[in-house]
Amino acid sequence: MVRPEDLESLVGERVILQLSTAAQGNPVVAGRIVGVLRALDGLVVTIAPDGAESTGHLTYHYHYVESAKPAAPPKT
Repeated sequence: MVRPEDLESLVGERVILQLSTAAQGNPVVAGRIVGVLRALDGLVVTIAPDGAESTGHLTYHYHYVESAKPAAPPKT
């Protein structure tokens, strides 16, 4: 599991998130972390997935994120 501090340090960066099987949606999400929100039970991360419209953000509680790796910019 990724620590909240690890995700906070990646805000604004393009990443590849590996999610646990308990998370809804795809197990791997690539995109830019647009923000995080500290909560009493941890951290919520918001990601703008590659290819999504500007309003197509996804949110995950940090305990669903198994790994977060910096990624190269998407190919155009």
